[in-house]
Amino acid sequence: MVLVSLIGGYLAIGYFFHLVIFPEKKPAVADWFKPGQEFYSKAEGFRQTVLKQERGYVFCHTEIEPFAGGPPKHVHTEFDEVFQVENGELSVWVDGTIKKIRAGELLTIPKGTPHKPYNETVDTIRIKGAIAFPEKFAFNLVQVYADMDKRPDLSPSADLVFQMFLFQQSGFDAYMVDGPPVGIQKLMAFLLTPALRLAGYKTYYSQNDPFDTNK
Repeated sequence: MVLVSLIGGYLAIGYFFHLVIFPEKKPAVADWFKPGQEFYSKAEGFRQTVLKQERGYVFCHTEIEPFAGGPPKHVHTEFDEVFQVENGELSVWVDGTIKKIRAGELLTIPKGTPHKPYNETVDTIRIKGAIAFPEKFAFNLVQVYADMDKRPDLSPSADLVFQMFLFQQSGFDAYMVDGPPVGIQKLMAFLLTPALRLAGYKTYYSQNDPFDTNK
């Protein structure tokens, strides 16, 4: 009972300071994206070009560089992801099976399905149409791309895990497959967010914002 009271007090006070006393200064997500903006991950080899933002989604045209390793194996819990390529052959690891997507073919990854897209060819692969990301996910994806590119590799570290917890709690709906179950990752993000804010971690760094005109 004492432990429950201590945890409850920590969460109540911690989130009060996190959200009310010392809220993060960051742009409003609802009108942040503009057509033509680009954000890019050198580590993953993915380039996103914004087409539009409307009805809570950001629509992007995606290009995947030759021999791009792609993101780590991950899971989305709130949205499906659809891949349809204009050219070449995209490889997608889907829950232990490797699928090859060629021009004219379509692959839907239902939410909750572990996956990882990557490019094994010399071609720059263009995704057909637009990929619709929930706007909070897209907002955090820009920060994730910049954070990843500052790291020498993507090997696990406490710093990376802690930073990802903050992004996830802020709306980055991507959870690592090579880690604890998704439910545990969500719980840890919720529990640790106040302590991580106190330790100096944030969900938005202006220096990682390629659209910040005040830099």
